[in-house]
Amino acid sequence: MAMQINYTPPDTLSRFIKDHLPGELFYDWVVGPVGSGKTTGIFMKLIYMAGLQKPGPDGIRRTRAVIVRNTGQQLQDTTLNSWFTWFKPGQAGSWEITRKQFTLRYGDVECEVLFRPLDTPQDVARVLSLEVTFAIVDEFVEIPQAIIDALSARCGRYPSAVMGGATNWGMWGSSNPSTEDNWWFDHLHQGETVIQPGEGVSLHHRMVLDQRNARYFLQPSGFSPAAENTDHLPGGRAYYTNQAKGKTDAWIKQFLEAEWGYSVAGKPVVGAFNSRIHVSPKPLRFDPNLHLVAGFDPGLGGSGMVFGQEDLEGRLFVLGEIVASGLGAGRFISERLKPYLKRQFPELRPDGFTIAPDPAANNRSANDESTILATMKRHFPCSIETNNRLPLRLEAIDHFATGLAFGMPKLVIDDRACPQLVRALKGGWRYKLDAKEQIKGGGNAMPEKNAHSHVGDGFGYLCRYFHRGTLKAERNGGSGGRGFVPPRTFGGGYHFR
Repeated sequence: MAMQINYTPPDTLSRFIKDHLPGELFYDWVVGPVGSGKTTGIFMKLIYMAGLQKPGPDGIRRTRAVIVRNTGQQLQDTTLNSWFTWFKPGQAGSWEITRKQFTLRYGDVECEVLFRPLDTPQDVARVLSLEVTFAIVDEFVEIPQAIIDALSARCGRYPSAVMGGATNWGMWGSSNPSTEDNWWFDHLHQGETVIQPGEGVSLHHRMVLDQRNARYFLQPSGFSPAAENTDHLPGGRAYYTNQAKGKTDAWIKQFLEAEWGYSVAGKPVVGAFNSRIHVSPKPLRFDPNLHLVAGFDPGLGGSGMVFGQEDLEGRLFVLGEIVASGLGAGRFISERLKPYLKRQFPELRPDGFTIAPDPAANNRSANDESTILATMKRHFPCSIETNNRLPLRLEAIDHFATGLAFGMPKLVIDDRACPQLVRALKGGWRYKLDAKEQIKGGGNAMPEKNAHSHVGDGFGYLCRYFHRGTLKAERNGGSGGRGFVPPRTFGGGYHFR
């Protein structure tokens, strides 16, 4: 039997297929829009990796792989259908339908490929008892972490040491992006390292390589000039334009632009937030001539501090965040806040920083038997008001999120410096499910307490600090009771790096 494959992978998939960590367990994951050729990519990586196996005593390069899909129906309708498009029985190898096993044979390579669903506990148990060289997961975002962890322990067990052992072993998969509250988002983005493609190539390609030996490949948006696999799509580049018709913005961003979405389980607290408008594509630079303020939501169970500056045009630039848990006020200041200020804002003047905390911090006890606010005041100036209810903070947030200054948005957030705040504003900071009707009817629904609520509240205190000054200025005819203090130097106070 002879197997001929006429396939030239696009840039991201080429790296995904051929980049590997030899001689140790590796994990490679590729995410992209619908129709980007991801499933073909995971098959071609198997061909490449099987060919790298060292020959056994009989001269044959033997490997075994399991290809996993969440359900048997998905496995049959999508994964197997794509497989047989490239690898036909009698040409590329032999197919055993009852065992759902395809044995690839080409040159001196023999690779057993097992196709397995995960519909039932019995299916899962069978998969997790296999001895394989490689595990391949189609639409991996649908698979729970426990199964992925257990499946990784089955890799590298074939061929046996008597047969020469596995030269390379590991796990890889492809998927459309899911939502940011899926465990995969944190797993893929931990310890992120950005590797830029070749000079002059406009391509969103990222790989994560950390102590987990995990790499993350992100294909470009379907609307990007660098969109991949368009030659094989009906209508070419128009495929994505046609797919977008009649779809929601959230669906388009997730499935056509390959951006991780957010769960619609609860209504976002900040409905006016728009990442395309309010998130800066480039890092923001701290201006030492403007006052730096940190909104702070404290607590041992979790705390969030968000740093920002307001320029002379009334625009709020959000420059950083600290999210912590299990720290009292004293340790938070010494271990997190002071090192952060020194590292992120080295030009900060001694009188150029103020903390705007939750008013309840004046009542909470810290480990050193003093209030959080009293501890803060010993180190930094604090501005606290007696009336800082949620509606006032939301009004302040909306003031910046919906406002314009000379045609520019009043709210600009540094994405790299504030990743958790951006995730919170996308929908992680949200109302409880049972509060939907209250919100619709104008009731006093409260956000749910979750991993995003502390940084969301900290952002609210930051916005309230500056908005309170704006309201005061309006009541006093624009002066706010304060004389105009010119900056040390005139010119473009705020600019992008």
